[in-house]
Amino acid sequence: MYQEEVEIARLVLVDTVTGTRIRHRIRNMKQALKQQEWYETTLGRRVRIEKEFRR
Repeated sequence: MYQEEVEIARLVLVDTVTGTRIRHRIRNMKQALKQQEWYETTLGRRVRIEKEFRR
């Protein structure tokens, strides 16, 4: 039987200055936005949310 591969998108937070991942996978956008706000106030730098695709 043929089984189709499905790409699953996961969200990660990335420091815009260094380009390194700050936090591991996040489940949903609401949680990602909350974490982004917390890290930006704590670090004092911009943090971006990226989608990471994994098969």
